[in-house]
Amino acid sequence: MAHDTPVEFSELIIYEVFPRAYSDSGFKGITRDLEKIGNMGINTIWLMPIHPTGLEKRKGTLGSPYSIRDYYEVDSKLGSKEDFRRLIGEAHEIGLKVLMDMVLNHTSPDSVLAKQHPEWFFHNEKGIPIPRNPDWEDVIDLDYSHKELWGYMINMMKYWIEEFNVDGFRCDVAGLVPLEFWIEARRQLNQIKKLIWISETHDPYMYQAFDITYDYDGYYKLMEYLNGTALLTDYVGYIKMQEQIYPRNYIKLRFLENHDQNRIASIVEDDLKLRSLFVYLFTVKGVPLIYNGQELKLKEKPDIFNEYKIPWEKENRDWIEFCRKLCFMKQNSIILKRGDMRFLDNSSSQNTMTFIRYFRGTKKFILVVLPLDGVIDSLRIKFSGVLEPFKRYHAINMLNEKITNFSLNGNFETFLENIDEPLVLSFHG
Repeated sequence: MAHDTPVEFSELIIYEVFPRAYSDSGFKGITRDLEKIGNMGINTIWLMPIHPTGLEKRKGTLGSPYSIRDYYEVDSKLGSKEDFRRLIGEAHEIGLKVLMDMVLNHTSPDSVLAKQHPEWFFHNEKGIPIPRNPDWEDVIDLDYSHKELWGYMINMMKYWIEEFNVDGFRCDVAGLVPLEFWIEARRQLNQIKKLIWISETHDPYMYQAFDITYDYDGYYKLMEYLNGTALLTDYVGYIKMQEQIYPRNYIKLRFLENHDQNRIASIVEDDLKLRSLFVYLFTVKGVPLIYNGQELKLKEKPDIFNEYKIPWEKENRDWIEFCRKLCFMKQNSIILKRGDMRFLDNSSSQNTMTFIRYFRGTKKFILVVLPLDGVIDSLRIKFSGVLEPFKRYHAINMLNEKITNFSLNGNFETFLENIDEPLVLSFHG
């Protein structure tokens, strides 16, 4: 991670907001719901791009929010700059941090920047600005070999910090922008305010400039398991490997869905499996992300190119309360926020995840048992010397306060029976 990343950033619980789809009243609607979001246990909101979208080569009727026409303006459909300033101010009053989406790899073809500085873009042999990815025909790519562009972008981000007091940036396709730019941007802007920097890449080298990187590498492995093209042990093996390839105390942004991916409830229909995955999101090492509407167990993926509104009327109180419980469980556990993690072997490794969260040198532990393929009659878990054998342990499930007692035999093994729900067992050694 970046050398000066505060350890407190591992305590973030992030809620992704698609402003255009969130509410008919834009910023005002989001502001109205800030208390509701905070009461769910969220401490940080990330707003997808709030800028005007391009008209030229627009996809859909409204265009992608990632095809930006003017970095210094807000989309009038969302409200005014004063509405945005009020949103951030009221968020801060109740302890919520606010992150902006920064899309610095490309702009819309008809952007203010394209008109003012056409030389700052990549061009084809005819001198026409182009995207380097031909599938992104609604944007044109910026060329960071022009150092004047660096100053423009850094000053632009400085504007949103100084004028609106934003708390950080989620940086879109950050790996397509030179790392040296991000390092310089961080150096200058963190002198104004200690910002949260999130990179939409998973490359280890990005931690030189960013505090948090996306867990897309782990996400795709998880989807392979859920789609039946890989084993659960393959996924677990990869998460173990992250401990080797990423810097110590790395922070990953963990997610089950986001605006680019299908809703997890449309992929996993079994309720026990879905609950176990949600528990995993909040107990695995990293920062959890919830995409607006995920707490309702919605299946429909929001359309980012056309008119779409999240159907809040489909309120799912049971699921909202479950998400709330998970958020506060993480908020109230220093082990889940900052502790080490070790996966444990078990007798049902193809459909059950078992791992332990703990602090080295202490005797406080959290054992997580996640059934992903139905009720488990009996499960053997091997602790590999983490705990003392021939000792009885008294654990409380943090999800429902039920008590579980277990002991280890001489092979550091314990047996649990009739597992019909996710277990998050807190106990002392």
